[in-house]
Amino acid sequence: MAVRYGPGRRLRTLFATLAGVGAVSYFGIHGILGERDIGDWFELSSQVARLEQRQIRNQGRIDLMEHRVRLLREASLDLDLLDERARDVLGLAQPDEIIVLGE
Repeated sequence: MAVRYGPGRRLRTLFATLAGVGAVSYFGIHGILGERDIGDWFELSSQVARLEQRQIRNQGRIDLMEHRVRLLREASLDLDLLDERARDVLGLAQPDEIIVLGE
């Protein structure tokens, strides 16, 4: 014995199918062509990679500066470094010294 469904059930099934296809299509199109599409995702990924490389480069400079600061602490004072920084900041030199400007 076959059970026959009325036209209301078929319409609901058709509507649900079309709504599902529409939703998938909507999100798919916006994923490809939208404001934050897949191209933006690749661009952001490359930007993250560039910034990570920049962070690695800057970390070396930060480590060098921290080392120089540690040398200026009272417990481990490096007199040559102190003299260099004082002359650089104050712009002083002895009359018999030759000044070579760098950087």
